Amino acid sequence: MKPARFFRTFVAAALLALTAVAALATASPASGATECGKKVLADWFDNGRIDRLYPLNCYEEAIDAIPADLRDYADAEEVITRALQAALRGELAPGGRDPTPGDDDPTAGGGGGSDDGSGTGNSDNPQAAPGVDTSGPSSVPIPLLVLGGMSLALLAAGGLGYLSRRRAATADAEPPEDLTP
Repeated sequence: MKPARFFRTFVAAALLALTAVAALATASPASGATECGKKVLADWFDNGRIDRLYPLNCYEEAIDAIPADLRDYADAEEVITRALQAALRGELAPGGRDPTPGDDDPTAGGGGGSDDGSGTGNSDNPQAAPGVDTSGPSSVPIPLLVLGGMSLALLAAGGLGYLSRRRAATADAEPPEDLTP
Protein backbone atom coordinates (compact mmCIF):
# COMPACT_ATOMS: atom_id res chain seq x y z
CA MET A 1 0.00 0.00 0.00
CA LYS A 2 2.79 2.45 0.74
CA PRO A 3 4.37 2.30 -2.74
CA ALA A 4 0.99 2.81 -4.45
CA ARG A 5 0.20 5.82 -2.28
CA PHE A 6 3.63 7.34 -2.97
CA PHE A 7 3.19 6.74 -6.70
CA ARG A 8 -0.23 8.48 -6.76
CA THR A 9 1.15 11.48 -4.84
CA PHE A 10 4.13 11.69 -7.19
CA VAL A 11 1.94 11.53 -10.31
CA ALA A 12 -0.42 14.21 -8.92
CA ALA A 13 2.48 16.53 -8.11
CA ALA A 14 4.08 15.97 -11.52
CA LEU A 15 0.76 16.60 -13.27
CA LEU A 16 0.28 19.81 -11.29
CA ALA A 17 3.81 21.00 -12.15
CA LEU A 18 3.32 20.24 -15.86
CA THR A 19 0.02 22.12 -15.87
CA ALA A 20 1.68 25.16 -14.28
CA VAL A 21 4.56 25.08 -16.78
CA ALA A 22 2.14 24.78 -19.71
CA ALA A 23 0.04 27.69 -18.44
CA LEU A 24 3.11 29.90 -18.05
CA ALA A 25 4.51 28.89 -21.44
CA THR A 26 1.33 29.74 -23.35
CA ALA A 27 0.68 33.06 -21.58
CA SER A 28 1.73 36.03 -23.67
CA PRO A 29 3.84 38.66 -21.95
CA ALA A 30 2.02 41.86 -21.08
CA SER A 31 2.88 44.60 -23.51
CA GLY A 32 3.57 48.04 -22.07
CA ALA A 33 1.63 49.84 -24.80
CA THR A 34 -0.10 49.20 -28.06
CA GLU A 35 1.31 50.50 -31.28
CA CYS A 36 -0.69 53.75 -31.16
CA GLY A 37 0.32 54.37 -27.52
CA LYS A 38 3.94 53.89 -28.55
CA LYS A 39 3.44 56.45 -31.34
CA VAL A 40 2.18 59.05 -28.84
CA LEU A 41 5.16 58.37 -26.55
CA ALA A 42 7.53 58.60 -29.52
CA ASP A 43 5.95 61.93 -30.44
CA TRP A 44 6.59 63.18 -26.89
CA PHE A 45 10.16 61.80 -26.89
CA ASP A 46 10.83 63.68 -30.12
CA ASN A 47 10.59 67.19 -28.68
CA GLY A 48 8.69 67.13 -25.39
CA ARG A 49 5.26 67.86 -26.89
CA ILE A 50 2.54 66.14 -28.88
CA ASP A 51 2.49 67.48 -32.44
CA ARG A 52 -0.31 65.38 -33.99
CA LEU A 53 -3.84 64.29 -33.23
CA TYR A 54 -4.27 60.61 -32.35
CA PRO A 55 -7.30 58.48 -31.51
CA LEU A 56 -8.37 59.17 -27.92
CA ASN A 57 -7.52 55.70 -26.62
CA CYS A 58 -3.92 56.16 -27.76
CA TYR A 59 -3.38 58.95 -25.23
CA GLU A 60 -4.60 56.77 -22.36
CA GLU A 61 -2.44 53.86 -23.51
CA ALA A 62 0.58 56.15 -23.74
CA ILE A 63 -0.01 57.44 -20.19
CA ASP A 64 -0.24 53.85 -18.92
CA ALA A 65 2.97 52.93 -20.75
CA ILE A 66 5.16 55.74 -19.38
CA PRO A 67 8.17 54.15 -17.65
CA ALA A 68 8.42 54.76 -13.91
CA ASP A 69 11.61 56.81 -14.15
CA LEU A 70 10.01 59.16 -16.68
CA ARG A 71 6.83 59.39 -14.64
CA ASP A 72 8.85 60.66 -11.67
CA TYR A 73 11.31 62.97 -13.42
CA ALA A 74 9.65 64.23 -16.61
CA ASP A 75 6.41 65.94 -17.56
CA ALA A 76 5.30 63.29 -20.05
CA GLU A 77 2.07 62.49 -18.22
CA GLU A 78 1.07 66.16 -17.99
CA VAL A 79 1.88 66.85 -21.64
CA ILE A 80 0.00 63.78 -22.87
CA THR A 81 -2.97 64.61 -20.61
CA ARG A 82 -3.04 68.16 -22.01
CA ALA A 83 -2.89 66.74 -25.53
CA LEU A 84 -5.78 64.38 -24.69
CA GLN A 85 -7.88 67.28 -23.39
CA ALA A 86 -7.13 69.28 -26.55
CA ALA A 87 -7.91 66.24 -28.73
CA LEU A 88 -11.31 65.99 -27.04
CA ARG A 89 -11.95 69.49 -28.40
CA GLY A 90 -10.52 68.47 -31.80
CA GLU A 91 -7.43 70.69 -31.66
CA LEU A 92 -3.72 70.40 -30.96
CA ALA A 93 -2.46 71.24 -27.50
CA PRO A 94 -0.25 74.30 -27.22
CA GLY A 95 3.08 72.79 -26.36
CA GLY A 96 5.27 75.75 -25.51
CA ARG A 97 8.69 76.23 -26.97
CA ASP A 98 10.62 73.45 -28.62
CA PRO A 99 13.40 72.43 -26.21
CA THR A 100 15.81 71.46 -28.99
CA PRO A 101 18.96 73.62 -29.02
CA GLY A 102 18.88 76.57 -31.38
CA ASP A 103 15.08 76.75 -31.63
CA ASP A 104 14.44 80.16 -30.11
CA ASP A 105 11.67 81.18 -32.50
CA PRO A 106 8.36 80.93 -30.60
CA THR A 107 6.40 81.17 -33.87
CA ALA A 108 8.01 78.03 -35.24
CA GLY A 109 5.12 75.89 -34.08
CA GLY A 110 5.02 75.59 -30.36
CA GLY A 111 2.60 78.23 -29.20
CA GLY A 112 5.26 80.57 -27.80
CA GLY A 113 4.45 79.91 -24.17
CA SER A 114 6.37 81.10 -21.18
CA ASP A 115 9.40 79.02 -20.34
CA ASP A 116 10.24 80.32 -16.88
CA GLY A 117 7.63 78.27 -15.04
CA SER A 118 6.37 81.23 -13.02
CA GLY A 119 3.11 81.59 -14.93
CA THR A 120 3.62 85.32 -15.41
CA GLY A 121 4.37 85.13 -19.11
CA ASN A 122 7.64 87.00 -18.66
CA SER A 123 10.46 84.96 -20.15
CA ASP A 124 12.89 87.85 -20.57
CA ASN A 125 14.71 87.16 -17.32
CA PRO A 126 14.08 83.59 -16.17
CA GLN A 127 15.00 82.87 -12.56
CA ALA A 128 15.15 79.68 -10.55
CA ALA A 129 13.84 81.48 -7.47
CA PRO A 130 12.90 85.07 -6.73
CA GLY A 131 15.41 87.33 -5.07
CA VAL A 132 15.53 87.53 -1.25
CA ASP A 133 15.15 90.91 0.44
CA THR A 134 17.47 90.85 3.45
CA SER A 135 16.78 94.42 4.61
CA GLY A 136 13.32 93.91 6.12
CA PRO A 137 12.25 92.21 9.34
CA SER A 138 10.66 89.38 7.37
CA SER A 139 14.11 88.23 6.33
CA VAL A 140 14.87 86.73 9.76
CA PRO A 141 15.62 83.04 9.20
CA ILE A 142 13.06 81.52 11.57
CA PRO A 143 14.25 77.90 11.14
CA LEU A 144 17.79 78.98 11.94
CA LEU A 145 16.64 80.74 15.11
CA VAL A 146 14.65 77.68 16.19
CA LEU A 147 17.62 75.39 15.63
CA GLY A 148 19.91 77.78 17.48
CA GLY A 149 17.52 77.93 20.44
CA MET A 150 17.23 74.14 20.53
CA SER A 151 20.99 73.74 20.46
CA LEU A 152 21.40 76.18 23.34
CA ALA A 153 18.74 74.32 25.35
CA LEU A 154 20.51 71.01 24.72
CA LEU A 155 23.87 72.48 25.71
CA ALA A 156 22.36 73.87 28.92
CA ALA A 157 20.75 70.50 29.73
CA GLY A 158 24.04 68.73 29.11
CA GLY A 159 25.92 71.22 31.29
CA LEU A 160 23.42 70.81 34.15
CA GLY A 161 23.71 67.04 33.87
CA TYR A 162 27.48 67.27 34.05
CA LEU A 163 27.37 69.56 37.08
CA SER A 164 24.90 67.33 38.94
CA ARG A 165 27.02 64.24 38.31
CA ARG A 166 30.14 66.06 39.47
CA ARG A 167 28.36 67.27 42.58
CA ALA A 168 27.11 63.75 43.32
CA ALA A 169 30.62 62.36 42.84
CA THR A 170 32.17 64.87 45.27
CA ALA A 171 29.43 64.15 47.81
CA ASP A 172 30.22 60.43 47.60
CA ALA A 173 33.96 61.04 47.91
CA GLU A 174 33.76 63.08 51.13
CA PRO A 175 34.34 61.08 54.31
CA PRO A 176 31.22 60.59 56.37
CA GLU A 177 30.89 62.81 59.41
CA ASP A 178 31.18 61.24 62.83
CA LEU A 179 27.77 60.56 64.09
CA THR A 180 28.94 59.36 67.51
CA PRO A 181 28.46 61.79 70.37
